[in-house]
Amino acid sequence: MYDTYHIALAYAVGTAAGIGIFHQWVKEKIITRTIDSLVDQEYVRSYEDESGNIHLHKWHDFEDLMDEMEKELNNENDDS
Repeated sequence: MYDTYHIALAYAVGTAAGIGIFHQWVKEKIITRTIDSLVDQEYVRSYEDESGNIHLHKWHDFEDLMDEMEKELNNENDDS
């Protein structure tokens, strides 16, 4: 029969393989759920720029950012 250390070794190798395979997937899932929750609660606001990048900002910083963006757009329009 199998010795106890063979069973323990197989358990350890299987556990290590499972952690190695699913570590990144679990990490991404936790981060995605956390960000989605913050956006749903309106603690974090997001917008997408011209190049397709999504930017996240705290709720109170978002209004300041939008004001700055409007000023920049107005300055570009005035320069034209």
